[in-house]
Amino acid sequence: MRFLHLLPLCVAPVLLGSASGETLSESFDISIPQRPQIVATDGGTGVRYELHVTNFTAMPRVVRGILVTDADTGKVIKSFSGRPLQAHLVPLTGAKDDPGSARVTIQPGTRAVLYVELTGPLPRRIGHMVDYVGNCETCPARLEIAAVAVSQAAPVTLAPPLGAGTWAAVQSPDWPRGHRRVIYTLGGKARIPGRYAIDWVGLDDAGRTTRGDADRPGDAIGYDAPVLAGADARVAAVRDGMAESASIERNPAHALGDGSGNYVALDLGQGRYAFYEHLRSGSISVKAGQRVRRGEVIGALGFSGDTTGPHLHLHVADGFDPLKAEGLPFTIDAYTEIGRYDDIGALGSKPWQSTGVMRKSREWPASNVVVRFR
Repeated sequence: MRFLHLLPLCVAPVLLGSASGETLSESFDISIPQRPQIVATDGGTGVRYELHVTNFTAMPRVVRGILVTDADTGKVIKSFSGRPLQAHLVPLTGAKDDPGSARVTIQPGTRAVLYVELTGPLPRRIGHMVDYVGNCETCPARLEIAAVAVSQAAPVTLAPPLGAGTWAAVQSPDWPRGHRRVIYTLGGKARIPGRYAIDWVGLDDAGRTTRGDADRPGDAIGYDAPVLAGADARVAAVRDGMAESASIERNPAHALGDGSGNYVALDLGQGRYAFYEHLRSGSISVKAGQRVRRGEVIGALGFSGDTTGPHLHLHVADGFDPLKAEGLPFTIDAYTEIGRYDDIGALGSKPWQSTGVMRKSREWPASNVVVRFR
């Protein structure tokens, strides 16, 4: 009997020859998993999205800069280089480059994520150009990827999630472990549920967040405040009965999936769901499948799940599981902005910076603004 001996396939080298005789260099696989969608914010417009940059080669690849352009005019609308590049292009594994190196190294078989936030007049199509080092330190290369169309769909508009009082809209795209930058990979897909999430924290006119013992959840300003449905909707999911820690400092870590604490998810229609999380145990007054009306009380602000203090977490996503859904933009139909915290570390100890009284309508609150709903 004759046997067919299978020879190993040839492994393609890093340098390849093209039909034209040009020397080729392998680059990156680049994708944009979630299409950018415009939202009104801070008196203008903005978008948030991510560029996933994966190195499938056997050699480290060094990114020197990334340009974001208007794909129709070629105009550069944002440039990432030096420190801004290192701050926004984040390797998921491996050691980070020296801060003074003005580069981001993506190791073989690993991925980095570029977190992009754009404001101002926005193009209909966004282009990207990645400047990187090819086969040697003196071999710069540029990779231009296909343009992505910006979604013109209007974000869902919600009624205020809380009633009377003063509330800080705590969120920033730059926090390394903030909602914006936390990726969950479940069910075979990586997602960012909290892309546009806001943590609403109650405070008084002096910027304090507690009326007594700072370690006691029940003394927090805003604790037990009624949480209000943002729209006429159907209740998609509920979790209640998770106990709250008696101490803020000693709140234990929770298993994956339990970090949201007690929550209500509302089905807003058209594949959009609003999440109200960290509710007080036993406070939820609705059940899955029930219809609710805009402004109806659905629970109370609490201290359940993974949280460093009592607050209401609010986000909108494209599915009814807190972690298995992509975060979507939303707006609040009416609120009054009275200030903001340039340094969120001052929240709880110092007053906010006054911005005057500005009535807002159908906007997504900007980073760390202070608002009143009534």
